[in-house]
Amino acid sequence: MTLVDKEIRLVDHASCTGCMACRQKCKRNAISVIYEKGFAFPYINQEMCVGCGRCVQACPVLNVRNVPGNTHEKESVCLAAWNKDAGVRMKSSSGGAFSAMAEKVLAQKGVVFGAAWDERMNLRHKYVGDVAELDSLRRSKYVQSDTLDTFNEVRDFLKEGRAVLYCGTPCQIAGLTSFLDYKDYSNLVKVDVVCQGVPSGLMLKKYISEIERKHGVKVLDANFRSKTYGWRCGLLLLLLILVQKGNRRYWMKRVFEKNEYYNSFIKEYFMRESCYACPFKCNRHGYYSDISIADFWRIGKTVPLNVDDYEKGISAVIVNTEKGRAFFKSCVSDLEVIERTWDEFMTNGGMYPCHKRKDNDKAYEFLSCHSWRETQKRYFPYAMKARLRTALYLGLGEKTIRKLMKLIGRKV
Repeated sequence: MTLVDKEIRLVDHASCTGCMACRQKCKRNAISVIYEKGFAFPYINQEMCVGCGRCVQACPVLNVRNVPGNTHEKESVCLAAWNKDAGVRMKSSSGGAFSAMAEKVLAQKGVVFGAAWDERMNLRHKYVGDVAELDSLRRSKYVQSDTLDTFNEVRDFLKEGRAVLYCGTPCQIAGLTSFLDYKDYSNLVKVDVVCQGVPSGLMLKKYISEIERKHGVKVLDANFRSKTYGWRCGLLLLLLILVQKGNRRYWMKRVFEKNEYYNSFIKEYFMRESCYACPFKCNRHGYYSDISIADFWRIGKTVPLNVDDYEKGISAVIVNTEKGRAFFKSCVSDLEVIERTWDEFMTNGGMYPCHKRKDNDKAYEFLSCHSWRETQKRYFPYAMKARLRTALYLGLGEKTIRKLMKLIGRKV
């Protein structure tokens, strides 16, 4: 029996990561997108499908292979890095390592792909070809992005001989790798952001809608990780809002310290189902990216770290391939880089899949007909200890708190 004689079936929804490699691989445009709980899933129009099987072959979940990436099973060293340009570092969520790598590729007349907000606050992957456009790709965005047709765009740029850097979540990098038939292009650098998991865009849209109604504003931009009060305090803030009232438009900085959306994210509610059993983190087959980047949150907790401006953020850099090692080495002139132990980095916990809460589905059902504030109160209360910690950071700032803790002999 040939593929044409039978119905093509994609991966089940519980395992689908939403990378959309299958949709982008289809030359007949026979695959559209449907949504469940705000998450995108591919759907085959069987009347348009010719049974070629390209979509199945492009799925990273259905075609897991051993790749050259390091499994890190016996790793002893992790790199800590931060950008020498303080301005770039402050614009970044952690230490600005991504910016240094992106600028290296752009200087070679290449292109850089990453996630950016569109005018309707949807998160979409896109490419930039100039440093002036790079800022839209910076900073963590706690929602799943749409890869659109970027895998095809990557392939076209590679054929032209252009240098390409593609940054995404581990599953998106796996999707791109599978889409490219596991071919290793010398002019492609793949960088994954070690994510905790991805909520749906619908969850964020609901939260933004409630903010807009309550404050009478229009949200046109979001910064989940503002460093106004320091790097660690950035975890406690959510939005830098551009508002418009009538015909007048102006910037308004609002601190949402009792942030329900971020609180649910930290407690691992409302993630995509596949995130709870992610096959692309701690992968025994090896990592699909050349380089992994993350926040180095607990650096200095056990082993002293002498960095005066720690509060501006520090990146963790994990090199997975020899190509990644050579490329990152070419970027170090713009970075401060030091070696730290692998055990120190692993206290971050980001290399493991998130854990689904027992009441996650009930909480989702409740949120579908109640507000974020009501849902938080019922399912993931904002603890008094966290409230006090937030108040201290907002009142004093991280640098002052670190100095005070040092005086009394305690670590932050």
